[in-house]
Amino acid sequence: MDYKDLIARMKSVRDYKKDVLSNEIIQKLDGYCKNSKKLVEGINTEVMLKAKADVYDELKNDAGYNDLMLEAPHYLLFFSEEKDNYIENTGYAVQDIMLKAFELGVGSCWITIRDGELVKNKLGINTDKKLTALVALGLEEDNKNKTIVENVSEYNPSKANVSIVKDNVSERMGVTDIVYMKKWGEKAELDDLVNLGLADAFFYARLAPSTKNRQPWRFMYDNGIVVLAVRKDESTNEYEEKIDAGIVMLYFKLIVDSTLFNVAWKLGKTEKEYEIPSDYSIVAYCNS
Repeated sequence: MDYKDLIARMKSVRDYKKDVLSNEIIQKLDGYCKNSKKLVEGINTEVMLKAKADVYDELKNDAGYNDLMLEAPHYLLFFSEEKDNYIENTGYAVQDIMLKAFELGVGSCWITIRDGELVKNKLGINTDKKLTALVALGLEEDNKNKTIVENVSEYNPSKANVSIVKDNVSERMGVTDIVYMKKWGEKAELDDLVNLGLADAFFYARLAPSTKNRQPWRFMYDNGIVVLAVRKDESTNEYEEKIDAGIVMLYFKLIVDSTLFNVAWKLGKTEKEYEIPSDYSIVAYCNS
């Protein structure tokens, strides 16, 4: 996959055509689900693709933001055993599947779930794994309020601090707004990031979707180590913060792996504290 192109163009889709996906696309998606990328090895997961008839009417009052369930021709349900960092792993793996769906021309959107066990019972799903994600899938309905996305398939330092993605809700922060050098609050210089070979990775990581478009992530570069910190606030819960962390780790790794070398995120705090503010928490780090 051309991850730079996909990340630059991808958006959440909330209005879907009634058309069901072709059997060919369903088979491709189903096959990819079985081998999607993982943040943490050794966590058993399960993915189900279900039709609207099996999901929507049962959940229209029990899922979605403020219980407003998205109506779509298909839904993806992701189940996971409960192990350390299984929520971050969910965000990482499910967003990877959503990128694959987008490559196949299929739109998608995360759906809020308040009670995973209730959802399982309503849908008659028998599994000992926990429901950790529900995603709408389908072809986007044509409308006049489409997301505006500029062509950013190639990194351009001169554009690194301008808004690239607009969705009628938020504008993206620039690279130097989310990357610090060695010390919290010490903004990175673009030339330094280019010389380190990390400018692309940070540029596309900033396009990661996040709960309520909060863009809660901050990175710090310190002598070959990239540290990820995520903001916590009253508008989100722990599940949403961990999902957001998993997604941004996926985007960063996809770009680094495609341009430089393989990196591996290590979940947990670093030995060095970096004087992180109380509303942020270090969640992972990797060697670059």
